[in-house]
Amino acid sequence: MEQQDFTRLSERDLVGTARYVGMCGAMTAIGGDPSAVHDNPAGLGLYRRAEVSLTFDYSHDRTREPHEPNIAALKTNRFQVPQASLVIALGNPYQLTGVIYNNFMISYHRTRTYNRRWQALGNSGNMGSLGYQIAQNGVDLGIAYPADRKNIYNDFYLEEHGYINEFSLDWAINISNRWYVGAGLRTQHFRLSDDAEYYEDFAIPLGDSIHPYLQNNSSVIHSGVGCKLAAGIIYRPTRWWRIGLSLETPSIGAFRTQTHGTIKALTDSLRISDAPDLYDGKRVFHSPLRLSASVALQVYDKAMLALQYDYAHTFNSMDFHALRFGAEVVPVNGLYLNAGYAFMWSMNRSNPNPSANGPTTYPMDPTFDRQDTYFRTLEGGQYASVGIGYRGTHMFVQAAYQYHWQSVNLYAHQLQADYMKADTHRLVVTVGWHQN
Repeated sequence: MEQQDFTRLSERDLVGTARYVGMCGAMTAIGGDPSAVHDNPAGLGLYRRAEVSLTFDYSHDRTREPHEPNIAALKTNRFQVPQASLVIALGNPYQLTGVIYNNFMISYHRTRTYNRRWQALGNSGNMGSLGYQIAQNGVDLGIAYPADRKNIYNDFYLEEHGYINEFSLDWAINISNRWYVGAGLRTQHFRLSDDAEYYEDFAIPLGDSIHPYLQNNSSVIHSGVGCKLAAGIIYRPTRWWRIGLSLETPSIGAFRTQTHGTIKALTDSLRISDAPDLYDGKRVFHSPLRLSASVALQVYDKAMLALQYDYAHTFNSMDFHALRFGAEVVPVNGLYLNAGYAFMWSMNRSNPNPSANGPTTYPMDPTFDRQDTYFRTLEGGQYASVGIGYRGTHMFVQAAYQYHWQSVNLYAHQLQADYMKADTHRLVVTVGWHQN
């Protein structure tokens, strides 16, 4: 399971302040926003006054199996506070050269929320029963299962919960209103729990009153902490252009995995597996090395366009790439309209089969010290968003709507995937206060 564990703990949602969400996060070269600073600490150097902000986020998640129209889409709703920040700006607005501003920010960001339900129906096809697959790996559970790979109907249900929280301390300077340089320290805390039920119903002769079955219930909890550094720069060669670069180091930390599971079968009698039902282990965890490059075009104080490329080098899965586009216009003084689009490649797009001749159950450990036999692979995700904001003398308020859609291959224990569709509707509101 290790590759899947690391991949899921490395994922990020495109969430933050309403302005950041409205522009799909294409703000590495723009700055002046707490979530943009979280991506590129140099963006803190663009602040010219103290600011406090708080963001509220409501999302509606939906998961469905398009090839099974009789299964209703599974829906979940959540309300969260994904961002809070305090900016301290120290400097002289009338100074034109040298270090004009020396700024600090303390912030909280929720970079990932796990809150989704999955369900898939089907038959095991050529993969056969879960009991058969376990036996192929040399594990005798002491339960009955049919050797025939046909006529095995299954029902898989998975519910996930959790979060990744980051607490940050950032610093940046403004040099001659042309160079902005910053650095940040990030501490990370995460927790991810999965509860799954996999049920097999074996075909029986007509008229038989007892349905033999096999059932696997499992729960998995990942939890841990980490620490990492971030650094960045923004350069303004002219008043029209901004160029931004940022780097985030891998985290230094560890996480703990706790699992519990049971396998039982009903044939002529009820039998409970004698396999270990508890696993508790600790491992070192490194989040990806992240790089971001962006260019932005500013048209006086009336409009801004941004293009951004993101790259992440992962240590246990495929590297990650993303493209983001963002635009903002100011039709009247104090009113901001923005929109954005982002495409993010998956961190794990490869076929999970380790070899044609190897074990057909993946990524189950042959020792069966963990009883969660499911995993998933993601396809590229897309985001589209719009937003509006108003900044007054002391107060500001922003709102944004985001739609995210993605395809997922869900595996119960077999290599034949259940093709799933997942989407999210998100409404974000940010309120704040700043100095005059």
